[in-house]
Amino acid sequence: MEKKIISQFYCFVLVLLLAFGLSTSFTSTPNSLKRFVRIVNHLKSDTLGYHCKSVIDDLGIRTLQPNQEWEFSFHLSLIIVTEFKCHFWYQNFKAYFEVFRGSIGDQCGGDHCIWTAQEDGLYLYNIKSYHNVKMYDWDK
Repeated sequence: MEKKIISQFYCFVLVLLLAFGLSTSFTSTPNSLKRFVRIVNHLKSDTLGYHCKSVIDDLGIRTLQPNQEWEFSFHLSLIIVTEFKCHFWYQNFKAYFEVFRGSIGDQCGGDHCIWTAQEDGLYLYNIKSYHNVKMYDWDK
């Protein structure tokens, strides 16, 4: 009987140690799950309006003057797919698309996704290749 109690105690301690080890491994390396999205206005003379949100976070309606930029950061969810969508507009032009999702994150070339608005469309900068790639045209 005493051996059974000791055996159960050791199993309980082992489960606690495993649970503690898993929880600290996630909290001790939060930067590995941190991502950034930057929006840059390279429109020559127009203000860029935008509204970005995820299922959890609504970042509000904002504007950028020419040559201004704005960046937000977030941590990847371990439970659901993290994605942010933004609605962009200037004059009579508009666009709506995902600015971050796992597959888009791969196209960014790292932890930072840099989106640039220009007169002919919206570009995504790939950090590893040092190239801006046109991803979307403006809709009227």
